[in-house]
Amino acid sequence: MLPRERIEKVIRLEKTDKVPVAPQVNEHSAKVLGVPYGDVFNDADQAARALLKCYEVYQGVDMSFGGGFGFIYYSPYADAHSSWIFDWKLPVPGEDQVPQMREDQILSSDQYDLLMDKGLLYFIRPGHPGLNDFLGKLVKLSQAMAEVEKKVKELELFHYAMSLINLPSDILANLRGLNGYLMDFYDRPEKLKQACEWMVDDLIAMGLALARQVASSRAGLAQTPTVLIGANRASASYISEKMFEEFAWPFFYREVMAVLNAGFTPVIHLDGNWTPRAHFFRAFPQAKCLFHIDDQNDIFAWKKIMGGHSALMGNVPAALLSRGSVEEVDEYCRRVIEVAGEGGGFVLANACALPYDAKVENVKAMIAAGEKYGVY
Repeated sequence: MLPRERIEKVIRLEKTDKVPVAPQVNEHSAKVLGVPYGDVFNDADQAARALLKCYEVYQGVDMSFGGGFGFIYYSPYADAHSSWIFDWKLPVPGEDQVPQMREDQILSSDQYDLLMDKGLLYFIRPGHPGLNDFLGKLVKLSQAMAEVEKKVKELELFHYAMSLINLPSDILANLRGLNGYLMDFYDRPEKLKQACEWMVDDLIAMGLALARQVASSRAGLAQTPTVLIGANRASASYISEKMFEEFAWPFFYREVMAVLNAGFTPVIHLDGNWTPRAHFFRAFPQAKCLFHIDDQNDIFAWKKIMGGHSALMGNVPAALLSRGSVEEVDEYCRRVIEVAGEGGGFVLANACALPYDAKVENVKAMIAAGEKYGVY
């Protein structure tokens, strides 16, 4: 069975031959290549070489790797990674650091009306990257990744995401700063809700437009068109269930249903503790979504709630991959596969993205565990 077909069957909750394995290398690709992460972040050719090296080192995977090139940080896109709006310390060539957001208050408590009147780009930072810089990086990325795309096609891998849609409450949380965002649930709840309503349709439209553009550029390739829906600060790590139900869930539901109605598969990337919220997601159509959960979640509880309804992906902890032994990784993967993989509907993966300093032997152990314990 081809890797892409294996994950497609997992999402449809159909029988497959084994549990798919999908490490998301991202920044870790620089370590595999043996260069500082700043080199990969700033050089599209280096980023492509790093990904190709990862495909050489990490054989037997089922999903394409995310790249380490810093393109998204230079994009004027409605995402927390964009340094057009948010204050990011970005790595420079020769530096072995990952990007770090320096969270500040961009939107004051009395500027919700200004945001809805002027739009998000009114709040761009002085000294933002600029459109020429962004377009130049886009051209370099497109050219450099041609060989990587060729490798993905050759290996018949599943694409994690063609586009991205954020929850409006997450974007507002970053604009207001965490303290301001949490206070707004009490001090100005109607403005918070009104801003989410104002924002959500544009977020959907931008995400779907990009997804269609990417899908069109890959016309003729056998693939499942996917859209990543990212969420963090509406989780139980930050707000109550009542707050979630009123201020986040209606918009979450609208985004996922829009992606499905457009003919794309939602890959729902959840950072923070979403276990107490998992029951909400049973409102989505069965066997249509893939939930990628991090290690703040109880994947065994998720299996009880969502097993037989939606596919799960996760959630080998970052600390285990960076600091644990091969034996510890193997044992953790065995337990997760035996429970979350029972009856299908499961992709073994790291929580969120691989940490830069993950041990290569530990990532290999995770991949090997899929073959060792995941055969049906």
